[in-house]
Amino acid sequence: MRSKGITILAGVIAAVVLVSLTIGLASPDGSVGEGQRATPSAVLAPATASPSPTPTATTPTPAGPTADRAPESVQGIWPGRSDAVAVDGKTVDWCPAVRTSGAAEAVAVFGKAAVREAACTAVRFVFEQRYSRLSLPRTSYAAKDLDFVLTALAPVTVSTYHPRVAHFVACPNCQSARDALGLVLFRGAGTTAGASHASAGRGRVFYGKAYGTAGYRGRAVWVNPTFSKVAIRVDRSKAMPRIIATLEASAAVPVFNSSARRDDMLTVPTRAVFILRREGKAWKLGGWDIHSGAFAYAALAIV
Repeated sequence: MRSKGITILAGVIAAVVLVSLTIGLASPDGSVGEGQRATPSAVLAPATASPSPTPTATTPTPAGPTADRAPESVQGIWPGRSDAVAVDGKTVDWCPAVRTSGAAEAVAVFGKAAVREAACTAVRFVFEQRYSRLSLPRTSYAAKDLDFVLTALAPVTVSTYHPRVAHFVACPNCQSARDALGLVLFRGAGTTAGASHASAGRGRVFYGKAYGTAGYRGRAVWVNPTFSKVAIRVDRSKAMPRIIATLEASAAVPVFNSSARRDDMLTVPTRAVFILRREGKAWKLGGWDIHSGAFAYAALAIV
């Protein structure tokens, strides 16, 4: 009996211990020590990134004008031209802007359309040959540089023009040779030896390297073309009547004002008298008398 009682008591004690262990394992906050409870681990909040400082917008300081290259304002074909002048691609038609005076006799002899075309021929020579990219100063020229002029001349005039070209090529600084061509050809007179830019007179210089054309790359050499009505009369001194066309014109070449550090323009006025011969359906130049007026300087403005 005694052993049986001991056996029963041992079984009871074991059952109690088992129940206690079961309770301890089932309770996540079970006791770790006398009078102490486990404290839940602290939850770490995700770190908040400090906002990056907003960069301060910096407005670039626009570069001022320089003599290295003509400004963007003179891009395109004949900036400042009249709205009446028509442009198709790179081809300029001056005729819509041409007006005549005193043409009644010529109209009676040649017809209205022919007289108008003769006036257009005179204006075209001024702005396509006289004022051209060849105007920029160079140290030397080749005869072929002036071939673009020949297309405007009557055959008889071409034969007399060739000797003029030869004289000019041999002596590009001879004023008489330059005048005989009827073209605006700047010399860069007053340019000092080793200067970076060719002189345009009165403290101005042409853009780009001296005696080069890179300063006008992608830019117009001439701007602000103007011309008067073309006065028309008939010349009967030859077997075939001819037309005498007289007009005044002007155009300006952009230049740099070295002392004021600004873009300027040099305006060259022209007074021209043309003798026009009918060659088939076209009018060609049989001769001319062209003079430049006084050059004028002003701040560059496309008008």
